[in-house]
Amino acid sequence: MSLNKNNAEEKVVRVRSDESGLIEVDCPLCGSNRSKKLFDVKDWTLHCDDRVFSLRRCSECGCGYLSPRPPENEMSLYYPPRFYWSYEGVSREIDWPAIVQNRSRQLKSKAAWLKDLPPGRLLDIGAMKGEFLWFMQQKGWVVEGVELDNNVPNPAKMPIHYGDFLKMDFSQNYYDVITFWAVLEHVYHPVPFIEYASRLLKPGGRLVVLVTNLNSVQARFYRADDYPRHLTVFTASSAKAMCKKNGLRIERISTDQNIFGGALNGGLLYAFKHACGSDTEALFNEWKQPEDKHLFWVKWKGRPSELIRTVSRIDKALSLPFEYVLDRFGLGFNMTFSAVKVMTVTS
Repeated sequence: MSLNKNNAEEKVVRVRSDESGLIEVDCPLCGSNRSKKLFDVKDWTLHCDDRVFSLRRCSECGCGYLSPRPPENEMSLYYPPRFYWSYEGVSREIDWPAIVQNRSRQLKSKAAWLKDLPPGRLLDIGAMKGEFLWFMQQKGWVVEGVELDNNVPNPAKMPIHYGDFLKMDFSQNYYDVITFWAVLEHVYHPVPFIEYASRLLKPGGRLVVLVTNLNSVQARFYRADDYPRHLTVFTASSAKAMCKKNGLRIERISTDQNIFGGALNGGLLYAFKHACGSDTEALFNEWKQPEDKHLFWVKWKGRPSELIRTVSRIDKALSLPFEYVLDRFGLGFNMTFSAVKVMTVTS
């Protein structure tokens, strides 16, 4: 079965290496080699690498993508074990009730995207530790998951397949719902994932995808994506075009921070610290590191500061109403969309 038979010439990504060992690529969504550099980034979150990457904006479809980036065969190095516990704020395994309780709001927000559907067959791509599968199973759904990294723990023993989704043999026109929660921005070639998912959905079945939104303050100015793990940064228009080419019609797009973080606050505090002498590199290292949650928000050069705490409070108070407004107009950081399969995609 070919996963790239439609418009295959548009999906060929040319690769060019540079002296650092990183590679330059064309747009992973439309294949265009026309783009504009937006900014440079580093792995400020997990510090797996000291090299500099660049985010570019495609001049054709408008999505953002990392180029230069690590080679595909090196991407596993950027997912150490602590990555899979970053949401819990710990670097070690904790028990299942604690995991579910910690993600309670997130799981309810995910499930809300399916609240109008009766229980059916659900396939969750990027299932992580199986939290969403477990939650939907409790609601009567027949669930399966795919996790791309076979090192991710599965505490609840959910039915998860491990490995390359594109090489797995699933029944076509079989699933009522397929979900991608913060997955497509991580994969090297996102279009074949959508194409294969479309084949697996029943006609009229629903695809639900959460990605980050390039047309947001957080993505463009805060550099809030988790680089270099985030390889593609989507826009509403690029998502619509990708789905349309694969027999899917987007019915709803929404942005908010209910499922994953990415709030608007932080910009004022960043500007204040920068004006007081902190450089860009040091500030992004403070802001994005997961070990000390107070380092950026209430400390000055590693020491608690009442002045920084006060500015942080003002920042949050001023940014919250703007965050609501931006979300209302689809300009928030996390973008979720649902699409319906309108045609049968044949081999």
